[in-house]
Amino acid sequence: MAGIMMGAYALGIGAAAVVVWLAVHRRRGDAARAGIRPVLHAARRRAVIAVVFSTIVFIAGALVGIAIPEMLGQSFAVTPLIAGAAGMLLYSATPPRQIVLRADEPRAAQLVPRSALSAVPSRWATGFLVTTVAFIALVVFCGMTADLDEQGRSRTIGFESEEVSSWSSPYPGWFYGVPVLIALVVLVACTAIALQRISATPAFPRPADAVLDQLWRRRSVEVILKLGIGAILFSLGGIAATAGMAMGNAVIAGSTPILWSVMSGVLWISGAVALVLSIVSVTLAGLTAVTIGEAATRMESVR
Repeated sequence: MAGIMMGAYALGIGAAAVVVWLAVHRRRGDAARAGIRPVLHAARRRAVIAVVFSTIVFIAGALVGIAIPEMLGQSFAVTPLIAGAAGMLLYSATPPRQIVLRADEPRAAQLVPRSALSAVPSRWATGFLVTTVAFIALVVFCGMTADLDEQGRSRTIGFESEEVSSWSSPYPGWFYGVPVLIALVVLVACTAIALQRISATPAFPRPADAVLDQLWRRRSVEVILKLGIGAILFSLGGIAATAGMAMGNAVIAGSTPILWSVMSGVLWISGAVALVLSIVSVTLAGLTAVTIGEAATRMESVR
């Protein structure tokens, strides 16, 4: 089942890549002044590379999981989070490009201090936070409802009645939950590093370009948050769908409380929805990346 899910997700990523490619080839020509244009190009390139690199790491991790079945699917749960973190680390490690001024040209400093949260849009920040909290809640729920398999690993779920017992595996207990929580911490840390990297980049030297400077920062932050949300949603979706299927297989008809059957369906459906939304989020990250500077250059052309 994991292989089918990964194949479907790969097709979704391929479709997303086509959408992003079409967006790139339909972009308007840049109209910003020569001094700003290279900086905007560099910001755009940096964000696109981060999204592409995350996708490559994700595919590599998925192939490792398929090639090493002894991992029992741990790679499928952890890889999306690690892939997102890898893209953000590469983004943070890429040096910024600064505007070159003539020796006699003044550089004006902005008096308003910036922080890692200065350019963070509240909508996407809220989405990132809600997704993270939902992910943690799901992992804790699955860990607390899981049972041990014959080798003492928390990866099964079972129900018992007076006459019969029913067990199903794999179930995302702590055997999967602990690694993904560690990977989530890594992703959140890399997100904070990337946001700090964006805020620490020197501002445009001319006061007249302050609005343009804020625009490219905001778009770059959106790329990071959308990429992070997509990574969390994929892992969340996989865990929820797997939990729902295992729970449904273990339910004993006529004996297990109906609540567990309802929970099984809710988890399966919500998992499928989360997987679709993860593709949407990563696609939006790519679209935002390739259009960094577009709003700025259009504003400049109107002036």
